[in-house]
Amino acid sequence: MTLLSERHRIDVSDDRRTAESMLAIEPDEIRDVFAELAKGKRLSMVLHNLNRLMDSPADREHGRRALRHLGFLDD
Repeated sequence: MTLLSERHRIDVSDDRRTAESMLAIEPDEIRDVFAELAKGKRLSMVLHNLNRLMDSPADREHGRRALRHLGFLDD
């Protein structure tokens, strides 16, 4: 499944693809993409996928990079 924003395709068919989609967003565009996802009630799906990556030892770092890129982690 792919969620569309004005400029981005966010792939939610797989947790790793969700992370890759979010990492492709330029930092200055994150706020707008979040607003679009929230308005379409899809933001929770994206964050759920990223949080699930954090539960997998093999994918934890990929999830951390995506969450850090989005401003959720400060380390």
